[in-house]
Amino acid sequence: GPIWSMAANGTGTRLAIGCEDGSVKIFQVVPGGIQFERNLDRRKGRVLCLSWHPSDTHIAAGSIDIFRMIDVTSGQTVQRIMVNHQVQKAKRDCVVWAIALLSGGTVVTADSFGRVQFWDWEQGTLAESHTVSTSAVLSLAVSEKEDSIVVGTSTGATYQLQLLPVKLGGPEKRWVRTKPFQHHSHDVRAVAHSPTALISGGLDAQLVIRPLMEKMQKKGYDAVLRKFTFPHRRLVSCARKARLLLFQFSQHLELWRLGSTEETGKDGEVLPLCRMPEHLVQLKSKGPEHIYSSCVSPCGTWLGYSTASRLHLYRVCCDDDGVSLRKVPKVPKLLPPAYQLQFSADSDRLFVASARGAVHVLQLLEPGGCKHLHTLRPPSGCSEAVYLLAPSADGHWLAAVSGDWAIHTYNLKCFKHHCVVPTYSCAVTALAIHPSTNNLVIAYSDQQLLEFSVPEQQYTAWSRSVQSRGLHRSWLERDSPITHITFNPKNPSHILLHDTYLFCVLDKSLPLPDDSTPLMNQSTLKQLPETARKRQLHAFKICKKFQPLLFMDLLDENCLVVVERPIMDLKTQLPLPVQQKKFGT
Repeated sequence: GPIWSMAANGTGTRLAIGCEDGSVKIFQVVPGGIQFERNLDRRKGRVLCLSWHPSDTHIAAGSIDIFRMIDVTSGQTVQRIMVNHQVQKAKRDCVVWAIALLSGGTVVTADSFGRVQFWDWEQGTLAESHTVSTSAVLSLAVSEKEDSIVVGTSTGATYQLQLLPVKLGGPEKRWVRTKPFQHHSHDVRAVAHSPTALISGGLDAQLVIRPLMEKMQKKGYDAVLRKFTFPHRRLVSCARKARLLLFQFSQHLELWRLGSTEETGKDGEVLPLCRMPEHLVQLKSKGPEHIYSSCVSPCGTWLGYSTASRLHLYRVCCDDDGVSLRKVPKVPKLLPPAYQLQFSADSDRLFVASARGAVHVLQLLEPGGCKHLHTLRPPSGCSEAVYLLAPSADGHWLAAVSGDWAIHTYNLKCFKHHCVVPTYSCAVTALAIHPSTNNLVIAYSDQQLLEFSVPEQQYTAWSRSVQSRGLHRSWLERDSPITHITFNPKNPSHILLHDTYLFCVLDKSLPLPDDSTPLMNQSTLKQLPETARKRQLHAFKICKKFQPLLFMDLLDENCLVVVERPIMDLKTQLPLPVQQKKFGT
């Protein structure tokens, strides 16, 4: 039957699985997977939530109307406690949705009656009970010091409970509900508690990071509320030469041909299309696995995607009858999954980002085959997977970013490691190699931009001037990371980049703005005469017309393609939220 819950022990060496039949199974975590160890005591009722004791001696298992304590050594149930015995004439089941076992022996439960309860499991008694909501409490997380708890409810609210002294300076402490937050519109299915923030994920497809201001030493990036709706990775890829777009969904891909126009117009005008956008084909992934990554070749004749277990490659065939896909047989069996796929600029090779710092290079063969050419690895070894790739347009270089934030560059002519970009203290969110200079442009999660010359193995003069002068304050305070970088072949000094809310043309030939200059000054400049406009020009040209922005790329010298995903399109697909009575209505 279904698996309802999973929990790893503190060291991550053992995994407990809660099943439909009421059993708890223990697995050992071994290199490359898990291995069954034993079954613990089975009782009637599905196991909906699990929690290990920090010392790994006991497991708390929550079910319907009860939770029980299991001794890991003997495998027997040592305590069974009814959670709704104090509710007189309860007409509905009480579902224990989340559970936590603290080091002192206290068990914390969150249930469908909207309660957070604290139990002494050895005595089998209820110590405290807090009704935080009129609807279900679905998720629960405890801080590392076990002095704070965050819970999520089905009304979209999250609550913080803190362990505070009853009297100032006194030894006796009690749990107190201190902070309610309403950042979601639907069920809050997942919560986490970091040392400085409360993190919640809702059915409304939002991830919210709420900083705890009393834990902050100073104002900065970490001290601001953050809301994320879209993943910080590429879900759209573009075949520039064929003018095709590939959209990645959770379990299928869609290939579209862009429309075109023969008209010209002024800024802001919508031009009539002589050919409408065309949905060419939909490719469904077999089985229940989600699609990790996907890509379409620049020429539009190859398409690849990866799931957790397999890499799939297809040949795209265009003829008079339309478009068809032909699966490439005998694709080399590489260590799955592929965290990113990237075709070379000439569509002759496919680069596959894999685990442990490896990048596999596949040679694409006519009329529809492939073979494994080489596997690139960092010389010092790496335990993290590669998650970003950037090949050069001339086919000479490849840059790869792994989970330890190291950027390795490889020479593709001799398949050897070339150099490592100096380590920076933040994650890389996007990178690309300039087609004419082979300079590597890197965007980091703290909004810094650096330029590294791959052939010369050093930062460029422009990059050093950026670091000495600093970027504009408004640019650094943005909360959405750059997710894609490209270049304008017509003007080598232009760098095109975008995040979820803006796309920007960065002109390296112009001076960087200082904090006293408005970062977004395009509308102001249009109203100025030519001489005054030149005096106020700076490097950043920003457009916020299209948002939320999933993708932006340059098709040719005169054409830019932008993909936006309106939030309302997502909200219309959500179920109705739990209705709440509001005062005065």
